[in-house]
Formats: sequence, C-alpha cells, structure tokens
Amino acid sequence: MGSRHSALALALVSAVLPIAVQSVHAWTAGAPVDLGTVLSPSAALSTSGDFATDTFNDPWDFSNPEDVIPVNGVGTGSADVSVGGGELTVATHNASEIRLLMKWPGVLPWGRDGWANPVDAARYTQTTMRIYSDVLLNMAIRFQTSTGQWGVIPFALPAGWSTQHFDLLNRTLYPFAGSDAQWAGSIVWFELFRGGAIGNPGDPLVNVKLDWVRLHRADASQTPPAGLAVPVVLSPNIEGGADYATTVRGNPWDFSGMDDVGETHDVAYLSTASGQLTGVTVNNDPFIGLPLGPTLNTDRFHRLTVDVCYDGPFSLDDAKGGGMLGRVAWMPSNPGGVWTESQDIIVFPGCHRMSLDMNTSGPASLNDENSGLVTGWRGMRPTALRFDLNEDRGIRGFTLREVRLADDAAFSSSYPITFIDGAGAAGVTADIFVSTTKGSYSGTRIAHNIAVGAGVNTFTWDGRDDAGRAMANGNYWVYIVMHNSAGNGVAYATGPLREEKPVPATPSYFVPLTPARLLDTRTGEGGNIVPLGPGVFTELNVAGVGGVPATGVTAVVMNVTVTSPTAPGFITAWPSGEAQPVVSNLNFVPGQTVPNLVTVKVGANGKVNLFNSSGYTDVIADVAGYYTAAPPPTGGRFTAITPSRLLDTRDGTGTGGVIAPIGAGQYINVAITGTGGVPLSGVSGVAVNVTVDQPTGTGFLTVWPTGEQRPQASTHNFAPGVAVANLVIAKVGANGQISIFNSAGTTHVVADVIGYFSASGGQFVPVVPQRLIDTRLGIGVPVGAIGQGATLNLPIGTNNPVPTNASAVIVNVTSVNATLPSFVTVWPTGASMPRASTLNPRPGVPVPNQAYLRLGPDGTLQAFNGTGSTDLVVDVFGYVM
Repeated sequence: MGSRHSALALALVSAVLPIAVQSVHAWTAGAPVDLGTVLSPSAALSTSGDFATDTFNDPWDFSNPEDVIPVNGVGTGSADVSVGGGELTVATHNASEIRLLMKWPGVLPWGRDGWANPVDAARYTQTTMRIYSDVLLNMAIRFQTSTGQWGVIPFALPAGWSTQHFDLLNRTLYPFAGSDAQWAGSIVWFELFRGGAIGNPGDPLVNVKLDWVRLHRADASQTPPAGLAVPVVLSPNIEGGADYATTVRGNPWDFSGMDDVGETHDVAYLSTASGQLTGVTVNNDPFIGLPLGPTLNTDRFHRLTVDVCYDGPFSLDDAKGGGMLGRVAWMPSNPGGVWTESQDIIVFPGCHRMSLDMNTSGPASLNDENSGLVTGWRGMRPTALRFDLNEDRGIRGFTLREVRLADDAAFSSSYPITFIDGAGAAGVTADIFVSTTKGSYSGTRIAHNIAVGAGVNTFTWDGRDDAGRAMANGNYWVYIVMHNSAGNGVAYATGPLREEKPVPATPSYFVPLTPARLLDTRTGEGGNIVPLGPGVFTELNVAGVGGVPATGVTAVVMNVTVTSPTAPGFITAWPSGEAQPVVSNLNFVPGQTVPNLVTVKVGANGKVNLFNSSGYTDVIADVAGYYTAAPPPTGGRFTAITPSRLLDTRDGTGTGGVIAPIGAGQYINVAITGTGGVPLSGVSGVAVNVTVDQPTGTGFLTVWPTGEQRPQASTHNFAPGVAVANLVIAKVGANGQISIFNSAGTTHVVADVIGYFSASGGQFVPVVPQRLIDTRLGIGVPVGAIGQGATLNLPIGTNNPVPTNASAVIVNVTSVNATLPSFVTVWPTGASMPRASTLNPRPGVPVPNQAYLRLGPDGTLQAFNGTGSTDLVVDVFGYVM
C-alpha cells in the first residue's frame, strides 16, 4: 500500500440515460464522504442550547478525555496535556492548538470528527468559555467551514481565570483578510489557537486551562445552566444490531482465540492469552485478517466497529513512530484476485472504539484514491477481509479487542430503547419520538412522561405510537426529550432502528411517479458500483427514495435493465428478507441490454432483492410508482381492460394518420384518456405495453407524463432491427397524455393499453413471486411448446396464490426456445383475441415482459403464438381484487 503520510500532515497544518455510456457523474475513489447530518434542536427542545450538549450529549466541561483528546497532534498541539477534575490543562507554546472540533482531510471520519458532526452556524452563533492563563497571552478562536474557508477571532487573554464571550456574527471581530470567513453554513473545525505572550518575547511555556466551553444559541445562557438533564440514547446506536461474525459465521471476532485471526502480515508476538489479540507491528503494512465463513452480504452488514489500543506517540509522518493511519481492505469476488482498500482511518494512541458506515455516498468515496480496484461496499461479496492496523515503519505495540460488522438495529416484534440522564438531574421525565428523516425533530411520539431513574432506563417499543396505533415498517431515528423544572434536553440516537414486522398480503392502491433512477451499478447510483456477480443478489433500498415514501409501501413498480452481461442468465426480483423464489423477471445472453418492468412486493425491511444467476452484469432500476395500503387522493385502483391499440406509427394509429417512425432526439405525445376503453377523466396512471419495431440505431425510449420534465430514466433499450416490447406503468400527464422519447436512430413505436388506475376498480395484492406456468416442465399445463398459430389455456386463478375471484393478475411472461421471430398475445378467456401483442419472441434469446391482465370469468388466460414455436413461462407477482 502506498504511503501518503507527509501530504496528510501538511494538509493538517495549513443522469445516466444511454445504457452503454458511463455517466460523467460517476464517483471516483478518494472523493470526500458526504458531510454528516447537522443536529439542530430548537429552544423548545434544548434549554441548554449548546452544540456539544445537543450533538454529543456531552458538554465541553472536560469531565472526560473525549471532550478534547489529550494526545499531542490529535486534540492539542502540545505534548503536555491532561484532563482531570473537570479541567483541561495544556502546556502551550506559540502556535499551540486546542481542538474542540476538527476534521481530518481525505479520511473516513469517526467519533467527534467535525465532518461527521458539523455545527449549524445559523443555530449556534455565540461562544463563551471560562479560561485560565499563567500570563497575559495572545489567543484566537479559529474555525473552518465545510467549504474550506477559515475564520480567526484574536483576543487578549488576561492572566488568571476569566470568562470570555464572543458573538461569532460580529464582523468587527475578524481583522485578518483571508481569515475572515462568515460564520455561516456548516462549521467543521472549531479550536483555540495561541499566539505569543504579551510583553514576554520569545516562546515561553504558558499553561492554559479550560473549565468549560459553550458554543451556544444567542438566546441561551452564556454560562452552563444548572439542574438540566443531559439525555443520552444508548440504543439504537451507530454500532447497529446483528453482527455478521456472530450471527452468520457463528463465532464473533472478539479475539478470544486464534481462530478469530486469519492471514497476518508485518506483525509479531501475537497472543490471545488475555482474551484479546496483543502483538507488535514491525513494518508499515501490518494487518490482521478476519476469517470469513458463509458469504458476507455487504448490503446488510455495513456498520464497522473496531475496538483497538495503540502504544507510542501520534504522528502521521512516513517514518518510524509515525503512520497512524488504519484501513480496511478486502478482496472482492468480482473480478477477484485483487485487494482494494478504504480511505485512511486516523488512529490514535490509547484505546478507542471506532465506528463508521461502510456504505458511503457515493460508494466509491469509501475507496482510497490509490486503490487499483474501486468497488465501494454494497453489491460485492468479498472473499477476504482484513484490518490494516497502521503504516508505522517502526515497532508499535497494539491490542485488538473486537471487530464488529453489523446490520442496522432491527426488530420484528419489539426493541428495547435504552437511555440515561448523563447529568443525574432531579425530577426528570422523558418523551420518546421516532422520525423517518435523520436529523428531523418533527417525529411521532411513541412514549411520554416516562420517569427517568438513575442508571440505564429502558422503554420497549412494539412499533406503536403512544396512542396505541400501529406504525408502518420503516427506518426510524429515535430521539428523546427530557423535562424537569430546570428546562428541557434532547438527545438523538447515533444509528437508525428498523421496524420490519411480517407483511401479510395487503390490498393496495397504486401511486404513479415520474420515473426516477434508484440503481445504476455502472455509476454508483443507489450505492452499488460493481456489476452483480454470479449467484449474487443485492438488497435494493426502495423505501424513502425516488419519490417512494419511507413507510407504508407494499410494492414497487420498477423498470429493471441489465447491460453488458458476460454469460447467459436471468434476474429475479423478490421481497427482501423472504426466501428466494424460483422465478425470473428478465433473461439475457452475453452482450445484451435487456429491460423489463418489475412489480414486486417490498420486504419488511423496505427493500427488494435483485439476484443475478450467472456471469457478471450491470443492473439499472428506475422506479415508476408504488403501491400503498392507504388510499391516495388519485384513487389508485386498477381496472384491467382487454388490450387496445392506442399508437402505431407504422399505420398512423394515434398519430392523426401520419405514418413515420420517431426520429433521434424526438418525442411523440400519446392520448390516453378517452381512448381504448380508458375513461375521459379521473385517471392517474395507465398500463401500456410499448413495442419498439424496426429501430435503425442503438438507443432507448423514455416514457413519462406529458407536461413534466423528461426524467433521467429509460423504459426500453434496443439494437438495430430488433423488436422489443416492454410494459410501462406511466403517470398520466397534461391533457390526459403520455410522452415517448427516442434517443437514437429512428424507430416505429406501438402502444397497447391494458388497464388504468383511478378511484374505481380493484385493489392490488402483492404476493411473494411464484411460478404458475412452465411448458418446458409441465408446470400448470402439459409439457410442450406452443406451436405456430396455436392457443394455450393458462390456469391462473387457482387459489395458489391467485384466488378464483381475482379480477386481474400481474404476471411476468417469458418466451423461451423460440424457433422463429414471432409475437405472443395473452388475453382474458371469453374475450375476442385483441389486435395487440404481449411480447415478441426471438430465436436463441429468452424474451420476458410483464403484463397486467384481466382474468376470464373462470380465472384463466389465453396465449396465442404467431409463428414457429415457443415455450412459455408465467410467474405471478400479485393480483387484483
């Protein structure tokens, strides 16, 4: 691994549309991770009004070494520093720093790093401190904004104890050009800086002490208020819940024995005799391998905690006694054989428990800028994993006490929320809230007026609000407000809590959306930046993204596309957390780009799984809408109709008689309401089977509501001369129309409406996907392909799982082993065969398409094949009652 210590030390001193084209917005390794969430409670929640109290639940009162890390080069610029008796004492020289909040450039932040815990400059506008100096001394307050601007406020510190107060918005306090940044936005660095001793030339050693420091609201007390509770949420927390090594491997990485240690390098004298791993690093690339057991699902296990101790001094120099940079490194199975590594993790002398989230945004910002392979964390399955202790070229003792790699905290029945009052105040009661938005203080109250006792308090949450009403599954952030006669205090949990109660089959309503991209493994959109490997699935988060609500969603409708697959295979979509079904949503051969609409039940954890059967392939997912148990204002009920043709550019249907393909970069508006059996009004969305015919180029179609901005999403991908059909669930736009855009070449387009969404009709019931028909194996029908001009009866409403009285069904229909180019039409038994196609089989290539189909009175469908022969596979994803 390359060394970058000198550069780091110096720094401390001073819409993807075309499927085949990489996005210019793709993330690059070494990019900064996202700025942390600003916590900014109002005066009604926080009487203290102090940044450290509100954010860390621990005021800068120097009651513990976390307030300022007492290590030279970390919390201070002095070798002689101590914390004790409620005071910080620093033996300072000229240019000594006392860092209350700081950021390290180009690293993965953990703990009280200002990048992870920025100050809301609009809320905390003043600072007050009780401070001591041996002599009259030049001092300064220094801060840095998240955009890299510095502000400096100089002041004369008298000898002895004094209280100093500053209004950080007062521009007269900033005399130095170039160091006069506005106190605004997010502040990531806040420190005290020593100048020279006044009247005492040279660089005398001067003791500076701090009793307390407050960075506070203008309306809050300048001195620490007495009698207030200081709430602290213990669980849930940043370390998460279920641990991979414990729950999957069956043996936690607690280093109680050498079976917790894999491959090692540049370490000596290893021992677990004390119940933890002790040893010595002997060169600049020491690491401890972490044994893997069953496959590590990086989508689920992403919260990394390392509990480790180091001997010796702190330095980042590329020399003996330096290199205090740790990392995580892993060997992905795709493409395999090459290690990749995280950005630096600054490690300190002494014992520290470091927690960070490996799911960075964007995903490539996890990787070091010198990584030869950029994978991020999600979507890949590592074959080896290690913790790189440091890059010290000398000898340094260490103790590795524990490594955890955990899922978010989660519960299916109840969860113990634990908390304390760090101040031990009298007469305290607590209210507990949960919010679906991190950092929001407008959550739902789940408990109130809890008497807070000494020590750890527990409230067991069963997923209901404090009125006893059940709350929907979702990710929640817990915060606690404590009250007593002195005022209020608030604390936010450092990690989320996921409610994931089992979800029964639920009658649901559809809400159409303007398409939005949820996943693109080529660019990192959605968190994955590597192709899906053979036999690998990714857990795609669909709740709370792309216009989908954070809670209450029963199913989602997405257009899923594979591109550049290396082997023949298929994609399966199913609700996360449930057993993988034997179904497919789209099929492909090497080099193909294949899209298909997917309607899939959402797992109890708010995710859906996408599985790749073989080879490697990039995957793109664009959301088109969602289903919810709560009726929306638009109605959201589905009415299936016998398919009817709305558009055919080959014969002028729907174009006013104009016969012409759609040109490159052009679009056409298609009338939906009042045509083909769709009502003239009250329609929010439509199910349309759209077919590309005779394309001359390689490109894509985008379908979106007329009158809205065209989204960065695609519904079809095509190659010259190949007919491609794909079901589109589209929001209906202005004048009851949808728009269809063609990216390249010219192509004819055919659109057949098969149903619509309104206040009337049936409710959709999502189910765990299940195979109903397979002519290859005789599932549901006799063995044998459908011949030329032949019709096959498809029994669907068999009560397994589609009830006999269902009015419509959502199925994926796949043609396999076709002998000639053809078309297949599926329609309800008892109706005349429509002038419409469901999919277009091609020899040598499986061809899938989703269909929303009205069922015949006996619960069956009819399937007609035009030419040649083809096998047919039908998988069900839900039905309409």
